[in-house]
Amino acid sequence: MSAAFSTVTIPAGTTPLAAAVAQNGNVYVGNANSGNVTVIDSTTNTVLATVPVGSDPAMIAVAQNGNVYVTNQSSNNVTVINSANNTVLATVPTGGGPFALAVAPNGRVYVANSTSNSVTVIDSTTNTVLATVPVGAVPDAVAVAANGNVYVANRNANTVTVINSANNTVVTTLPSGGFPGAAAVAQNGNVYIANQTSNSVTVIDSSTNTVVATVPAGSVPGVFAVAQNGNVYVTNTVSNNVTVIDSATNTVLATVPTGGGPFGIAVAPTGNVYVGNSNSNNVTVIDSTNNTVLATVPAGAFPFSVAAAQNSNVYVTNANSANVTEISPLTVTTSPTSPTCGQPVTFSISGGTPSGTAVVDFGDGSPTVTVALDATGSGQTSHTYAAGTFTATVNGNPTSVTVASGSGGSCCRDWSLAGDGGRPSPSPRPHCCADMGKWPTANGPSPSTAAPAAHPPHRPSNGPSCPWPAKTAAGATAAPGASTSPTSPPSGPRSRPGTSP
Repeated sequence: MSAAFSTVTIPAGTTPLAAAVAQNGNVYVGNANSGNVTVIDSTTNTVLATVPVGSDPAMIAVAQNGNVYVTNQSSNNVTVINSANNTVLATVPTGGGPFALAVAPNGRVYVANSTSNSVTVIDSTTNTVLATVPVGAVPDAVAVAANGNVYVANRNANTVTVINSANNTVVTTLPSGGFPGAAAVAQNGNVYIANQTSNSVTVIDSSTNTVVATVPAGSVPGVFAVAQNGNVYVTNTVSNNVTVIDSATNTVLATVPTGGGPFGIAVAPTGNVYVGNSNSNNVTVIDSTNNTVLATVPAGAFPFSVAAAQNSNVYVTNANSANVTEISPLTVTTSPTSPTCGQPVTFSISGGTPSGTAVVDFGDGSPTVTVALDATGSGQTSHTYAAGTFTATVNGNPTSVTVASGSGGSCCRDWSLAGDGGRPSPSPRPHCCADMGKWPTANGPSPSTAAPAAHPPHRPSNGPSCPWPAKTAAGATAAPGASTSPTSPPSGPRSRPGTSP
């Protein structure tokens, strides 16, 4: 059984900061000090590619066509990556210090230039610059509403600039609290702005572009995430907690304690909220249905950004340890707990994405299987192993399976055919032995037993792995096609001699 909220550590470049997930499940991690992006396959948790970008990559966003946009703060441009093949499509010039960015419903990409007080608009179809829009001092965050309005938080001006994405003109400029540094949009169209020095959240109605509420938060509110039920979560980096806001009433529902220095945050498809605690090197997991803490999961040094993949795997960038912690919500149990060779092993999966899928790699070279999960995120699949110890993975998360040889059964461990007349000899590799009685066993030969019975001369029709050499009753190899014992080999996949299970 693998524990709930199991973790996998994945190598990245130097100082990994931003993370984003493309539609195909690839996870893109910006490495600020090595000038590249690590691409992770969220199905296998393996690194697919390392893509060179500009200097000091900061934030990442993904357009509807799958293009990945990376802002390069020190080289004043944006790198565009094709998520289908992880190659660089274009390098687009911007204003000074490009940092935050967001994609509008029409496919236009809005890049906030923090040192030139402007927004660069990029067409994601052609990767050309459409416009440069002036905004307030030090634009630090961008969010886009469903109606196409773009909201830019101007940190040093204590304002929010509203841009019409249809014509790239400024609609209005609204007041905010002190040092606005983050922005997010709820499902009802409300826009939330985190005010770092006034410890509050400004709420804007995107249909009227008016400020409708100011909600108190904790000390130095940092980053937002919005759950499927409309709850808005903001991390408070100095008071070590998360403020939960009801987007329907703009009232505080709860204040949830976290680890030290909570900053990055994301909501998985399961509804769980993951908070990266930069000062305590762990992640707080919150249940969005009741706003209680489910678990505290260890991470690397200085967890910074959090991103959730479609299969509910969560990726946390560890800025000071040059890696990414992957957190899985899955619980996987295998049954029976002590299977023997040839006995089907059932994998029971729970805690996954509701009505989603889980990809199971059985770890023995057989094809992977995609398991449909029900409305509770649960599902099952079975597999038959040869004897040995295997590391199966479910959505890239490991589960160990140890399969014993059956005494007097169809598979024997640590034996294979020798070249001295066919008498079995010890080997570190498992070998399938049909109807060989008690002679070769998992622990070696028993001196009190007779020679093995004859094998049939054919391979099992439904088992592509294990050859079944014909043998005489005395143990010598029979000629192909010779008459043998009528006993048939067991069905199921087997291991070829000379291969590891």
